[in-house]
Amino acid sequence: MSEVKTTMKKSIPWLYFLAMFCQMVGGTLAGSYLTYYMTGRMLITATVMGTVMLVARIVDGVIGLLSGVIVQKVCFRHGQYRSWLLYAPIMVAIGTTMCFINPNIPVMAKTVIVFVGYILYGAGMSFAQLSQNGMMAKIAGPDMSIRMTIAGKTIQGMNAATIVTSAITLPLIMYIESNSSLDGYTLVQVVYATLGLIGQIALFVGTKAYESYDPNFKQSAGAVSLGTMLSETLKNGQLILLMIADALRWGALMALISLGMYYFTDIMGNPNAFALAMTIQGILGFVSSLIAPPIAMKVGKKASALIGGISGAIAYAGIALFAHTNYIIYIVCNSIAIVGGSLIGACGANLYLDCGEYQLYKTGKDNRTFVMSMFGMATKIGIAISSPIVALILNASGYLASPTGVATIANPRLMVMLIGGIPASLYALNFILMLFYKITDEKAKEMAAHNFAQMQQKLGATPPVS
Repeated sequence: MSEVKTTMKKSIPWLYFLAMFCQMVGGTLAGSYLTYYMTGRMLITATVMGTVMLVARIVDGVIGLLSGVIVQKVCFRHGQYRSWLLYAPIMVAIGTTMCFINPNIPVMAKTVIVFVGYILYGAGMSFAQLSQNGMMAKIAGPDMSIRMTIAGKTIQGMNAATIVTSAITLPLIMYIESNSSLDGYTLVQVVYATLGLIGQIALFVGTKAYESYDPNFKQSAGAVSLGTMLSETLKNGQLILLMIADALRWGALMALISLGMYYFTDIMGNPNAFALAMTIQGILGFVSSLIAPPIAMKVGKKASALIGGISGAIAYAGIALFAHTNYIIYIVCNSIAIVGGSLIGACGANLYLDCGEYQLYKTGKDNRTFVMSMFGMATKIGIAISSPIVALILNASGYLASPTGVATIANPRLMVMLIGGIPASLYALNFILMLFYKITDEKAKEMAAHNFAQMQQKLGATPPVS
């Protein structure tokens, strides 16, 4: 069966670009600076930080699983997916801001505030991400080229935001604190959280033509039972393999993001170099995201994942071996991994959507929304993995924070070896697992076209012919 072609307004990919740009800005501090803020500013010990963040991320993972069930089963007034483009960003803004409130109260009380804030942030992101991916699937239908076009603009928006926030975040924090008595992190977070709302609202408004309230929702998309969702998903071996591989990749990536501030500030003694490194990497990531989508479409999603895995393994091994005395090596190696990983980034959630099409094709039960929620779950599992990794590295290298802001590290060389070596190992495992992934792009096209035709017949419509 040939691939079905659908039409899309030209503004849609750019609305996704804007949404992801603003979303990345809103989550910048929570993603890159939170663990450093907890240990360096709130004076929470590395062990407590790692434990609290691990528990918060486990709870976040459970909520992420429930988000898939809720979005699969519930349709609010603005539609199954669009409604969450409105509600979820508010949760994200409140949660991320709570994480950077540092009042003069006992340390454990601060820890509780961060714990609650992080759960709100993670829950909001679960619903936001799933609604974005669900709308992508609804807009594109079975048209793989539109799915990949939207995914490409999504990663471009993320990388554009990385350039901007990398260049201005730390200098802006330092400027505020050198010219006032305010906490620069808190003030910047409030501004970023506000900006984070803008893109999602634009996407919500711009996708109105593609989804509205469906009074027959429970008899169609919402008809799959919870037991069926869980049982069929657990039987989907390709999805489970993909999730494990992705979780390992995200665990490595998030650990590196969290540890970057420690590397440049406490080992290299040059926090300004961190802003430089993030800016350079952001520019490379953005340029790569412009080039990567057509390459990913040509070589296929599996090959893109394999390239991302092996490039990360090699690049981060380079950090472990050679970056202990020169941060330029760190920047170069990390940039190699970013360029290689841009291919898998260009695929977005489409590997998971392929798994959803595979499951529908095999079982006849439309569980694609819940399956797509596993894209976010894999990320959350990886983020949870990163918490003990960061704590392990800090403790193993003898990291000790100080109220003066000048931390000490007993074994900087070991710290650098672990910063690079553990992510390199995780990326290598990611590469090995993806060798066994079997859903090809051609098979995914066939299954999507078949599923689309079957769904149209159930609705009493005639599917369009390509």
